[in-house]
Amino acid sequence: MISARDYALKIVGFKDRTEKEIREKLTGKGYDENTVEEETQFLKNYGFIDDSRYARHFTHDAINIKKWGKTRIKTELLRKGVDRETVENIIEDAFSELDDDRLFAEMQKRFKKSDFSNIKERTRIFNFYLRRGFSPNEIKGAMNRMCLFDDIICDD
Repeated sequence: MISARDYALKIVGFKDRTEKEIREKLTGKGYDENTVEEETQFLKNYGFIDDSRYARHFTHDAINIKKWGKTRIKTELLRKGVDRETVENIIEDAFSELDDDRLFAEMQKRFKKSDFSNIKERTRIFNFYLRRGFSPNEIKGAMNRMCLFDDIICDD
């Protein structure tokens, strides 16, 4: 059987991980609680895992590559075990640098050929951006800027 340290180093060698993910991987591999704690502490001490760094990189990629909104990013980071205060600070910093036209520009690019006179199509687009983590008001605002109909229901 591979040693816990070798396995832990192998895990972080592939990609950045949170402390929670490392603990789950080691526990799932059958290592006892003391070994899991010891190896997690080793990785933290040597900078192989850093939840704050992970959250910054994840947020950057989620904004720029996946085109996610605040809600989706926050949910994913919390699910991965990053503490709430760190998540909120990093998201606030990341989104304070962005302009308000980001969602509008994305919507124009992705849905420029869509038939917005069709209520089903507008609803589909609205739900698409809800799943991406944007608030109903953000979506409605971007849709209205595209000279769309103002009859989209917003229960915020």
